[in-house]
Amino acid sequence: MGVIFTSWGALKAAIQKECEEALQEAMEKSYEDTKNNVNDFYTVPEGDYHRIGALKESPTMFVSGMSGELSLNTGYGYSPAGRDTNTIYNYAESGGLIGNGGFWMKTEADVQKNINESFGKRFK
Repeated sequence: MGVIFTSWGALKAAIQKECEEALQEAMEKSYEDTKNNVNDFYTVPEGDYHRIGALKESPTMFVSGMSGELSLNTGYGYSPAGRDTNTIYNYAESGGLIGNGGFWMKTEADVQKNINESFGKRFK
């Protein structure tokens, strides 16, 4: 920051602004990583099974102030064989469907890396 603060309120506001910017940066990078990780699921050829691509369209991001959420939208109306979307996504994550599993586990690692990088360059 390189600034001298003359009040607690000014210091607090500056720190909050830096945190919000760091969070926004980390969330945006993590959202892109999530989309890339999910898209990697589809790099395995389909074979006889036709995938409709619902997982590819599912990453969502929400940021407000110093709070953020990254998730997969499971509200999509996809229920083959009577299973809900969340169950299907869990099958996909664990490698139980034709595709590259582990996309959410990789996303979790990416999120931590992005948080460390974004906040680390602001708060040394």
